[in-house]
Parts: sequence; C-alpha cells; structure tokens
Amino acid sequence: MSEDSFINVLIAEDNEVSRDMMTGILRAQGYNVLGAVDGESAIRVVDDNLVDIALVDINMAPTGGFEFMKYVISKGLKIPVVIITGDDSADLLTEASSLGVAKVIQKPVQPDRLLQTVQRILKRQGLNPAPLAVEGRATRYSAEELMDQTIELAADNARRGRGGPYAALVATKEGQILGTGANGRSARVDPTAHAEVMAIRKAVEKTGRDDLSDCILYCSSQPTKVGEALIVSVGIQQIYYGLSHEDTGQIKVHKQASQPTYSQLCQNQALEMFKTAKKD
Repeated sequence: MSEDSFINVLIAEDNEVSRDMMTGILRAQGYNVLGAVDGESAIRVVDDNLVDIALVDINMAPTGGFEFMKYVISKGLKIPVVIITGDDSADLLTEASSLGVAKVIQKPVQPDRLLQTVQRILKRQGLNPAPLAVEGRATRYSAEELMDQTIELAADNARRGRGGPYAALVATKEGQILGTGANGRSARVDPTAHAEVMAIRKAVEKTGRDDLSDCILYCSSQPTKVGEALIVSVGIQQIYYGLSHEDTGQIKVHKQASQPTYSQLCQNQALEMFKTAKKD
C-alpha cells in the first residue's frame, strides 16, 4: 500500500511525550501521521502534503494553534482542525468556534476519545476511517506515562498563568485516567482549587462514588495540606509525586504559617440540630 492510500493526520504538538503518545495510537490503527513541533512547522506540512485532519496544540512557540488555523483559513484549505489544549476557558472556546474548529479536546488526551473524534470527523468528510482500537487496551498507561502527562499539564498551567506549575491526575491501578486537575487558585479566586483537589473532584464525578481507595494519585508536586485532607477522605492509598515541598520551597510556608485555635461552642444546640437532621 502506498503512502497516498493512507489517511494523513497532522499532529502539531511541542511536547514530545504527548506527540509520541498520539502518534503511536493513530499509527497502530493504520493512519499515516505527519508530525510538527509548532504552528510554523505545521504550516510547512500542509503546504507540502495532503492532510485529511489536523490535531493542533494551542500553546506552541513561536507559532501556536490559532495562528495555524488562521493560515489554513486564509489559504482556503478544507482541513478539519481539532484543538488539543489544557485550557477550558470560555474565551478559548469562543475563539475556537469563530475559527471553525471541528473539536476541542482537553489534555491529557485519552486514546478512546482521540480515536472516536478522528473517526467521527473523517466520516463527516466522506472518508473511510481506520477501525477503532479496543478501548480496554488502548486507554491504559504506565505509571511513568501518567506522571509525564501530569508534568505536562503542570507546565501548561504555568504557561497560561492560572496557578503555577502544579497539576494532578487520578487513575485506576490498571492505568485508566479518571480525572485531571491543575492549580486554579489564581484564575478562579478559589483557595480550595489545588491541583489534587480538582483532579479528585473530576474522578468522583466520573465514577459517581466518593471511595477512590482503588485508585492512584499522580501529582507534579507533593500534595498540599488541603489536598492531603481530601486524599484521606476519599481513601486513596498510593500517591506518586514529582517534586517534594523542599524542592519547590513550599515547606517554608507551612513552617511559618500560624496554627488556628479550636474551641467548642454551643454544643447542646448543635447536638440537638444534628440529631433532628439524622431523623429527617
């Protein structure tokens, strides 16, 4: 079979781990993958090749995903573009919609969602997509791959100025991703928006249960005190982290912080309220 008989997929992603992961998934299904490391090199790919669909990261330097999309529009190229990003802001979705983006996929990219998206869009283009991979095998990552994706999320969060280089990911022991989160304290004005808290919230929403004792937590940095309390609450027993508090300098904050004072007040009234609520 010649290269022209393949469906050509452009992957423009400056993170090597993410790019290699998506490339491996698509090539295993028979797609021909053309790689690029930024918007400028992606433009050269579409100038030199017939591209059927493009998967493009937003935050690439010096030229990002939206700049690539604008070039595609200016040249009248009929290439469906899927934006790959860690940004879930309304502004991004609005701009993506105005540029005619076919789909926005959040990082880290899950294999089953990636394949389903590519298949659906190619069918709309009148093309015969490659068969969908078996989900049970495709969606499993090693511990190292999950940590790599967590660190990538942290780096992306820092680039966007949303809360520093902090991210977390909850996965099953078999390596399936249940939820991801990044520190959003700056962007959300939310003192509880720690990375591990956000990841656990998503995992609980996805599974419909608050017992995550059969799950593993991956953090770019050692969990915060707030995160530790929630980790204990949901029963997570195993945590992997990239950097310690000493590595990031956060240990000084904990040592200098004043300790709150706890005093019991109105015990009888509170106890009566509690008993009544339990009866109801």
